Amino acid sequence: MQPTDRNFDTRMDDDEDDVPRCPEESVDQFGIRTALFVLCAAFFIAAMWLMGRPSLDKCSALENLTERNACFDTLRDELLNNRCPALLSKARSNRCRPHA
Repeated sequence: MQPTDRNFDTRMDDDEDDVPRCPEESVDQFGIRTALFVLCAAFFIAAMWLMGRPSLDKCSALENLTERNACFDTLRDELLNNRCPALLSKARSNRCRPHA
Protein backbone atom coordinates (compact mmCIF):
# COMPACT_ATOMS: atom_id res chain seq x y z
CA MET A 1 0.00 0.00 0.00
CA GLN A 2 1.13 3.50 -0.74
CA PRO A 3 1.17 6.09 2.01
CA THR A 4 -1.34 8.90 1.62
CA ASP A 5 -0.23 12.49 1.33
CA ARG A 6 -3.15 13.83 3.34
CA ASN A 7 -2.56 15.81 6.46
CA PHE A 8 -5.14 14.79 9.05
CA ASP A 9 -3.84 17.20 11.68
CA THR A 10 -5.52 20.22 10.15
CA ARG A 11 -9.06 20.94 11.23
CA MET A 12 -11.76 23.04 9.68
CA ASP A 13 -13.39 25.65 11.86
CA ASP A 14 -17.03 24.67 12.03
CA ASP A 15 -17.88 27.94 13.75
CA GLU A 16 -17.20 29.94 10.63
CA ASP A 17 -19.74 27.98 8.58
CA ASP A 18 -22.59 28.54 11.06
CA VAL A 19 -22.25 32.31 11.14
CA PRO A 20 -24.23 33.89 8.28
CA ARG A 21 -22.28 36.29 6.15
CA CYS A 22 -25.19 38.55 5.20
CA PRO A 23 -28.66 39.36 6.60
CA GLU A 24 -30.42 37.31 3.92
CA GLU A 25 -28.55 34.19 5.00
CA SER A 26 -29.57 34.66 8.63
CA VAL A 27 -33.21 35.06 7.59
CA ASP A 28 -32.97 31.93 5.43
CA GLN A 29 -31.33 30.00 8.25
CA PHE A 30 -34.02 31.12 10.70
CA GLY A 31 -36.76 30.15 8.25
CA ILE A 32 -35.34 26.68 7.68
CA ARG A 33 -34.90 26.03 11.39
CA THR A 34 -38.43 27.25 12.13
CA ALA A 35 -39.88 25.07 9.36
CA LEU A 36 -38.03 22.03 10.68
CA PHE A 37 -39.26 22.70 14.20
CA VAL A 38 -42.87 23.07 13.02
CA LEU A 39 -42.58 19.88 10.97
CA CYS A 40 -41.25 17.93 13.95
CA ALA A 41 -44.03 19.27 16.16
CA ALA A 42 -46.64 18.28 13.55
CA PHE A 43 -45.24 14.74 13.32
CA PHE A 44 -45.29 14.46 17.12
CA ILE A 45 -48.92 15.63 17.30
CA ALA A 46 -49.91 13.23 14.50
CA ALA A 47 -48.23 10.32 16.28
CA MET A 48 -49.99 11.13 19.55
CA TRP A 49 -53.32 11.41 17.74
CA LEU A 50 -52.84 8.03 16.04
CA MET A 51 -51.89 6.37 19.31
CA GLY A 52 -54.96 7.75 21.07
CA ARG A 53 -57.48 6.51 18.52
CA PRO A 54 -59.47 3.40 19.38
CA SER A 55 -58.41 0.20 17.65
CA LEU A 56 -59.64 -3.37 17.61
CA ASP A 57 -56.88 -4.40 20.00
CA LYS A 58 -57.67 -1.63 22.48
CA CYS A 59 -61.41 -2.33 22.36
CA SER A 60 -60.93 -6.08 22.74
CA ALA A 61 -58.71 -5.58 25.79
CA LEU A 62 -61.47 -3.83 27.75
CA GLU A 63 -63.01 -6.10 30.37
CA ASN A 64 -66.24 -4.22 30.96
CA LEU A 65 -68.81 -5.20 28.32
CA THR A 66 -70.45 -1.77 28.26
CA GLU A 67 -67.14 0.03 27.72
CA ARG A 68 -66.10 -2.52 25.07
CA ASN A 69 -69.34 -2.05 23.11
CA ALA A 70 -69.04 1.74 23.36
CA CYS A 71 -65.45 1.50 22.11
CA PHE A 72 -66.48 -0.67 19.16
CA ASP A 73 -69.33 1.74 18.33
CA THR A 74 -66.91 4.68 18.35
CA LEU A 75 -64.46 2.76 16.19
CA ARG A 76 -67.15 1.79 13.70
CA ASP A 77 -68.46 5.35 13.48
CA GLU A 78 -64.94 6.74 12.91
CA LEU A 79 -64.15 4.20 10.21
CA LEU A 80 -67.44 4.80 8.40
CA ASN A 81 -67.05 8.59 8.63
CA ASN A 82 -63.56 8.47 7.19
CA ARG A 83 -64.23 6.03 4.37
CA CYS A 84 -67.74 6.62 3.10
CA PRO A 85 -70.16 9.03 4.80
CA ALA A 86 -73.00 7.85 2.54
CA LEU A 87 -72.89 4.39 4.12
CA LEU A 88 -73.02 5.88 7.61
CA SER A 89 -76.16 7.89 6.89
CA LYS A 90 -77.73 4.83 5.27
CA ALA A 91 -76.82 2.62 8.26
CA ARG A 92 -78.22 5.17 10.73
CA SER A 93 -81.47 5.50 8.81
CA ASN A 94 -81.87 1.70 8.83
CA ARG A 95 -81.30 1.59 12.59
CA CYS A 96 -83.97 4.17 13.28
CA ARG A 97 -86.64 2.56 11.12
CA PRO A 98 -89.21 0.47 12.93
CA HIS A 99 -89.24 -3.14 11.81
CA ALA A 100 -92.49 -4.31 10.27
